Amino acid sequence: MIKDFDKLKQQLAELSEAVNKFESEAVQLRVVELVLGQRDGQVAGLSENGIDGYIAGPGMMHIVRNTPRPGRKKTTTDSARGAVAALNELLEGDFFSEPRTIGDVVAHCQSQFGTRYKSNAFSGPLSRHARNGILTREKNEDGKFVYVDPQKAA
Repeated sequence: MIKDFDKLKQQLAELSEAVNKFESEAVQLRVVELVLGQRDGQVAGLSENGIDGYIAGPGMMHIVRNTPRPGRKKTTTDSARGAVAALNELLEGDFFSEPRTIGDVVAHCQSQFGTRYKSNAFSGPLSRHARNGILTREKNEDGKFVYVDPQKAA
């Protein structure tokens, strides 16, 4: 069905480098449509590559989205799973020997681990640890919750 698949894959990889420079996915999709000459779901002009009847769709954007973007570094995590691991590492150390807010935890993780987490990634696990007695939680003078390890508190 697809002749010269490796050649097409290489061409799409080269195209994705240019397309990924645009921030907006809508702009990326429009550029891909213009480059490939898409009309009514059919990609025109690719039959000489042996892709007769190929319908452009989400699979093509998968290639574009998953190609590394040169010059860009990822600054946030995909999920809270990384935040839980970072929090567990802080629990093993002396970080919670003093009262800490969620903002303190986020700032410490960014400086210590080099990864920016969102504060909501920590709110659930911290509440769970407070409920289970691993940490104690109380409000400070500013009305924010602070968390402290009762076994390591001074």
